[in-house]
This record gives sequence, structure tokens and C-alpha cells, in this order.
Amino acid sequence: MTRNLTKHLLRILAILFLTSGTALHAQETDMKTSQAATVQRLGVYVLSSDLKRSREFYGAIFGTAPKIETDVLIGFDVAGGLFAVISKQTFAPDAKLCGNTVPYLKVDDIQAALQHVETIAPDALKAPGLISEGPISLFKVTDPDGNILEYYSLNTPIDGL
Repeated sequence: MTRNLTKHLLRILAILFLTSGTALHAQETDMKTSQAATVQRLGVYVLSSDLKRSREFYGAIFGTAPKIETDVLIGFDVAGGLFAVISKQTFAPDAKLCGNTVPYLKVDDIQAALQHVETIAPDALKAPGLISEGPISLFKVTDPDGNILEYYSLNTPIDGL
């Protein structure tokens, strides 16, 4: 595909993600007889007012370059899922930044993840820092646009997590 066609397709996909919704009141019979689609990959996106700045931030956070990069979208492969950063100006000019979604990342070593974030983006760590409650330890990071990214680990195994 040409670069322009690829860019156009990515814009259409992002618009579909931003404008799609689920019917709130599906008929009960439809819910019982309908077959769910097989999900091939889970992704999440956050809005950015400055993709260059976000590319640097998330590239450092994830320790990798984006797998997909256009003028309006950056996509990182994170644990087999797509973490996308999209242009607010292009896809959601009237949306407010931050608070639109809270991606969370499970890590084996929460202390190592915390140390990494403190090293590369010390001002990004949200107070009170590392929180341990019951079987879960977590901390939150704020990206340059105010979006929250949460890291967590399990102190004891929990089925399904």
C-alpha cells in the first residue's frame, strides 16, 4: 500500500474507534443467540496534543520504538496488544485531554518498574507513589498530556489476573 493510503486507512480506523459504541438495551433473545466475535488483539489508545513528545515519553517508558507511526498515530506493541497514541487535533479536537482511559500494565517486578519510571520521568510519578494493598501493589504515572498509566503486580497469585 502507498503511504497515503495507509495513512487514510489508519485515520478511518481511529475515527471508527472514537465514534463506535455498543447498544445499551440489546434484546434478551439477541444476547442469548448471538455469537461473540473472536478477539484477535486487544488495544487501547490515549489522546495526545503533541505526538513527538508522546513518542519520546512512551518510547522511554516501554523501552522500544513504535511498531506503527504516522503523522496522526503512534502504536506500540505492548505484551501482544496495541498501545496507541493518537492526535487529539485530528481525531477528537473537542475532547478533553486525560481521564479518557486508564491503561494498566501488569509487571513481575513492581520495584524495577518503579525505578525505571523514576529514572526516565521522575516528575511523571503520581503521589503517593507505590501503594500496596492486600495482594496488589501499584503506582500511577502521568504522561505529558495528563493521561494516567498504571503499573501493577501481584504480591500473591490471583486466578485470572
